[in-house]
Amino acid sequence: MKTRLFLIVACLSCVIGCHAKGGEDGASVSFVHADVRNLFSGEDHCVPDSLIFSKSRVIFFETTEGALLGDISKVFVFEDRIAVYDDRSWKICVFDTVGRFLFSIDRKGRGPGEYIKIRDCCFDYDRRQFVVYSDVPSKFMRFDYNGKFIGEVLTDELFFQFAIAKDRLICMDMRAQNGDDFLVELPNDDRSLRQKKVLDLPLIDLGPFYPPGALIQTSTKPYFARRFANTIYQYDEGAVVPRYRIDFGKYNLPESLQKGDRLSDQEYLQRGWDRDYVTGLANIKESSGKLYFSVNNRGFCVLDTRTNEVKAFPMILDTQTQIPCNGMLPTQDIGNKYIAFLPSVNQASLKIYVEHVAKGAAPWFKEKIERMKEDDNPILFLYEVR
Repeated sequence: MKTRLFLIVACLSCVIGCHAKGGEDGASVSFVHADVRNLFSGEDHCVPDSLIFSKSRVIFFETTEGALLGDISKVFVFEDRIAVYDDRSWKICVFDTVGRFLFSIDRKGRGPGEYIKIRDCCFDYDRRQFVVYSDVPSKFMRFDYNGKFIGEVLTDELFFQFAIAKDRLICMDMRAQNGDDFLVELPNDDRSLRQKKVLDLPLIDLGPFYPPGALIQTSTKPYFARRFANTIYQYDEGAVVPRYRIDFGKYNLPESLQKGDRLSDQEYLQRGWDRDYVTGLANIKESSGKLYFSVNNRGFCVLDTRTNEVKAFPMILDTQTQIPCNGMLPTQDIGNKYIAFLPSVNQASLKIYVEHVAKGAAPWFKEKIERMKEDDNPILFLYEVR
């Protein structure tokens, strides 16, 4: 028994050392248990936002011809602005902090400074630039703080998400096959992308499911997760370091399901893994000693890095408005203190919900909702972490 225990510990140490910076800095991974029964119960357990966050704001985005939002999928917070990426219409809309529309980055076309489709975008806070990755054609484009086109660099690679780590772009390779490394490091440069470093994070490709949100996101540093895996990684000066391996108990994807060939779309839907198991983590953000992340797009979890305790919240109730929220969004800001949510109530039903259910909502909120039209832009809940 002692020999077997020693071998297990030795193997784990080897895996951890391989992912750390040369294995010489003593980096270690924490094993954490997370009780996510509430996320999979099908019941809408609600907790007040004040138990988790310190402040909240509701942003009513102005609805204009240049700022018609179909779906908010990413949020960037600045000192005087809020930018949102709409992955339905492939554009970035920028507003002031109370929601007045300022400008958009919406350059459909095939010429320089134009794109057919945006695959992902980030904001480079050091350079005060929007960095946009287009996969049709495959290129990185840069726009200044006011949306003016700066330049672009074409690439032969094909990515689906990326994050910025000061002078590096950390990209997830869409073409990775058969478990090859799919994470690469490129220079954060507006002139050349010729230098390339493959990072040690193999692809796990069991089926078509992609967790809604960001598998890679920069907060204090870039954080990563892989589909069909329960480890949270961090990019640290040229290496990928495993920080947390999370045990979800009976909701862990069984090893027996991980064997065999990749499932087709139809086979995956028939098995319904994402209804019964944790098949992906997303939207990982570190702030004030806590890690926030989503599980299968079901509510969100908070991992206290000091105690390794994980709390799962299917839904939070905004106490100002009495509106439930469960749509955690990838959110970036220079101070790493904001997390954005979308309301659980759809836009068409919002007015009815406020009138008949959210009767304790603040008067100012009721007045704004009463004036809203069904085709107005969605509202956003912006929370400040404790």
